[in-house]
Amino acid sequence: MRKNWLLIGIGLVVAVLAVAAVACDDDDDDDGGGGDGATTLTATLSEVEGNGVTGSATLTQTDDGYTQVEVTMAGLPEGPRANHLHHGTCDAQGEVHVTLTELQASADGDATATTTDFPEEDPDPAFSHFETGHYVAVHEAGNDTVGAVIGCGDVS
Repeated sequence: MRKNWLLIGIGLVVAVLAVAAVACDDDDDDDGGGGDGATTLTATLSEVEGNGVTGSATLTQTDDGYTQVEVTMAGLPEGPRANHLHHGTCDAQGEVHVTLTELQASADGDATATTTDFPEEDPDPAFSHFETGHYVAVHEAGNDTVGAVIGCGDVS
C-alpha cells in the first residue's frame, strides 16, 4: 500500500512541476501587437497605382533594445531599389527617418535586405520609437536617384 501512495505522490509532484514550468514559460513568440513588451512590428507593403509590387517589412527589437529591419519584396523591376522608414503613414507621407539597406531586385523581381546598423541620420533608434507614426517605402530607383514610391506599408 505504501508503494502505491509513494507512486501517487511522485506523480502529483511531477504534474505540479510540469504545470508550473508551462505557466512560467517566457513566450518570446510575440505577435508584435505594438504594446509594451512587443519584440516585432510589421508593415505589409502594397502596390502603388497597380504596379504589382508587394512585400513586407519586419522590425525586430535586438537584445540591446534597438531595431533591425528586414524588407522582402516581390514584383520589382530588376536592379537596385531604395527603401526607407519614413515619419507619417502611406496616406499622409512624411520625411525620411532612416535610410535602409538598398534592395537588389533579381530578374524575377524578388529582393530582401536587412538593416542592422542605422546610418548617421538616426544611429540606433530605440525600438519603441517605431511603434507609431512610421511607414516603409520602397522607391522606383536606387539610393543615388530614389524616385517615386512603388511600394508602401504602415508599421503596426
